[in-house]
Amino acid sequence: MSASNHQSEASDDDFGPNTLDDEDEWKDVEPEDITNSFVSFGGSTRFSDLKDFLQNAKENHGVDLFDLIHRHGLETYGMIKLINYVREKVSQGLFRPDVSPENFLEGDRYMKPFMDDDALLYSIDDIFDAAKQQAQRSANESTKERMSDEDIQDLLKQNDQLREQLKYYRNAYQEAYLENLDLKVRNGNKTKEQSTNEDHDTRHSTEKAKDKDHDTHYFSSYDHSDIHETMLRDSVRTNAYRDFIYENKNIFAGKVVLDVGCGTGILSLFCAKAGAAKVIAVDNSSIIDKAREIVYVNGLSDTIHCLRGKIEELTLPVKHVDIIVSEWMGYCLMYEAMLDSVIWARDRYLSPDGLMIPSHATLQLSLLGDDDEIADKVAYWSSVYGFDMSCMLARAYDDVEVRTVRPKAVPSRSETLLQLPLHTIRKDELTFNGVDFVLCAERNIDQLQGFVIHFDIAFAASREHDIQEAKVTFSTGPSGQETHWQQAVALIDTSTAKVVSLKSGEQVCGELGLRKGDENSRDLEVTINWRIKFATTDSEAMSRKSWRMH
Repeated sequence: MSASNHQSEASDDDFGPNTLDDEDEWKDVEPEDITNSFVSFGGSTRFSDLKDFLQNAKENHGVDLFDLIHRHGLETYGMIKLINYVREKVSQGLFRPDVSPENFLEGDRYMKPFMDDDALLYSIDDIFDAAKQQAQRSANESTKERMSDEDIQDLLKQNDQLREQLKYYRNAYQEAYLENLDLKVRNGNKTKEQSTNEDHDTRHSTEKAKDKDHDTHYFSSYDHSDIHETMLRDSVRTNAYRDFIYENKNIFAGKVVLDVGCGTGILSLFCAKAGAAKVIAVDNSSIIDKAREIVYVNGLSDTIHCLRGKIEELTLPVKHVDIIVSEWMGYCLMYEAMLDSVIWARDRYLSPDGLMIPSHATLQLSLLGDDDEIADKVAYWSSVYGFDMSCMLARAYDDVEVRTVRPKAVPSRSETLLQLPLHTIRKDELTFNGVDFVLCAERNIDQLQGFVIHFDIAFAASREHDIQEAKVTFSTGPSGQETHWQQAVALIDTSTAKVVSLKSGEQVCGELGLRKGDENSRDLEVTINWRIKFATTDSEAMSRKSWRMH
């Protein structure tokens, strides 16, 4: 019998030097057998069956892995740390170590395997599966104990009836299918109406599939830590949320909070620390697994509950929430269309007197002129090592560019194009064809190069307060402290349009429109119609252009 199937008679209570280090014990052991056998925590016994190992750990060392999984919500990393921690403590003579989470979860000390080729570490998924099966069996047995024999008989009877119904529907479907197939064969060709309907159904299915693909790409873009680090390092953004929440703890105390698009869970952590009774953190990317771990490590698992999925498709464990907090803003404010989901959550879950955080947003527009960076870019592509590559500029004029604009390149004040009161704004109001604006040059510029779009955010402590009453605000404009949103720049193609200079006091008037992309609803299309009133000649110049953000 190979070593993997042999169980030593020595018990873990007779713990001594690790017998696996004895050369005689290893002579006939195949390498694959080593990794497929489970060494007891005491090191003196090897098991071929995981079940036997788990029983030994429970009886000899008081380590019930199933109970620890369910009681402390252990996940993969936690289980790795627990196994290495127990092995270390038992090797030091502590045969029944204290397995409280605080003894092994913090830090990375126990992420390093205590024993080489530890088969137990390669079987963690099996342990989780077995724990889940045991919990299900316990639940079934508990339910069975509460049910009388009469109840069980009723259920069995209902089960038989359902089986008969299923058999009936299966036969009916088969008959209908064969009848339809026979009809197609006899008719030969479809009618025009049938073809039209099927074409419509196909297009509808294709559109739904495209939307699903776009959503998958959108959510997966938030799987990685880099993007979350960028947002967390944005002190303007993060401090504004933190300051509002901590300065208004009376609003959060004892309340139920919903965090839509929670990411790493930083806003949920703020709310929990401010005294919220329950925080439901929702995200549809895999970052939710890290958020759950972060919540646990910080001792807030009893308050914060992390759920993965689209908010529109989840069923929350509560009927209503008192507060919705979300960092939904994208470039140009509306990019990625996350506000749609926040509005849906508000209409579905927020109580009538509930609070939206943030409470207000405004979309701002200003002029761009005499920007040295643009002039440098145009000059560069015009002669790259002596070659004309100016065609590379075409996309720069068709797409909205996200970058930092220096205040000196903005010759006008910004104008508020749109106000979004988050407690009442409707989804259909997020798309518009034309919002009027008037931008006045405050100094002379040699060249009007485009438009700058940014947004401002406000946090009001009551749904009755307007934006002027908000004490916590921040701006993503050129004159404010830089944020990760920077500014959105819509450039005018000066290679095809007449170069326009402006004098102080001259106005650029027009309308700005925003709508979702045709192919991807999370994209954005910006359209601006503008005309310039020249003070010296009393004439006007009119133009129109659209830009995409994707």
